[in-house]
Amino acid sequence: MADFALIALPGAYRTSTGALIDSYLLARDRVEQVFAGAERMRMETALKTYSVDGRPVRLSDGSEMPVDGGLPADKAHAFIWLPSFRIGGRAALDERLAGNAPLVAWLRDQAARGAVIGASGAAVAHLEVAGLVDGVPVPVARALRPILRSRFPRLPMEERLALADYGSVVMANGFANDLAAVLKVFERLLSPDVARWLASVTGLDREEEHALAADQLVARAQLWIEQHYTRPMKVSDLAALLSTSLATLNRRFHKATGLSPKAYVQRLRLLAAIRMLEKTNRPIDQIAEQVGYSDGRLFRAMFRASTGKTASQWRAEARAGDPPPAPPG
Repeated sequence: MADFALIALPGAYRTSTGALIDSYLLARDRVEQVFAGAERMRMETALKTYSVDGRPVRLSDGSEMPVDGGLPADKAHAFIWLPSFRIGGRAALDERLAGNAPLVAWLRDQAARGAVIGASGAAVAHLEVAGLVDGVPVPVARALRPILRSRFPRLPMEERLALADYGSVVMANGFANDLAAVLKVFERLLSPDVARWLASVTGLDREEEHALAADQLVARAQLWIEQHYTRPMKVSDLAALLSTSLATLNRRFHKATGLSPKAYVQRLRLLAAIRMLEKTNRPIDQIAEQVGYSDGRLFRAMFRASTGKTASQWRAEARAGDPPPAPPG
């Protein structure tokens, strides 16, 4: 699984940077809790912090944030977060955007590679310059509207919209909604269970939803699959990692979830594909590859067998405002 990236921006609010950093650390704790005692089972996704010039950045509170380096040209990321920052007026925004031309180009490249780009508050300006939010409503807090309107007169802004999720782009109108934006991405890219657990820990839901099985062997298998389902995998390899036999894993997994491990993988891939069909314009073959199918024809056959519709039909009906029913299972 590709790494996550935090872009350290001068004047960024620590609360906004912390939305990703703290969520990541909690997610890592969750994985380590589930896999306690299993030395080979750890969260593989790393979090990297970059700045445009590779040097530490001064945040809005005057503290200095260290970074792992400059923007890497040869590495694709799964999720990139641009935190909200102190804007300082129209002239300051113009100067910042001009100086961040390398960042804008890098964001375009990362988006083309399939990264989800997240931005908060004034950071959405970088997405507009990069051409990543053309024609879609952008959540903008009232205080920021005059400056952003003068800089981007054609940008569709929505003051009442706190959070916007367009699949490949997720935006919050300010750091009060940053955590919810980050957890949306975690659910999609890291693990649904981890996201639900984080929502419980951070108070974004009313009670924890226990999605993992009570059987600890099955719970570990579920969480491992949720982090690896976009890659080629063999259930026999998972059984070996869990120090159990393939027959035991299949039997206990089916008893706990009603699905075989293979069917569980297929369902996660299907749900991820549906989200991308509904929220992005990515070609179907690219979606197939990103959810773990090297053969687009095999993906299309799986999709039709699972939903009764082709992927193209599903996308067209969802776009027409007549969303298809949830897939079975």
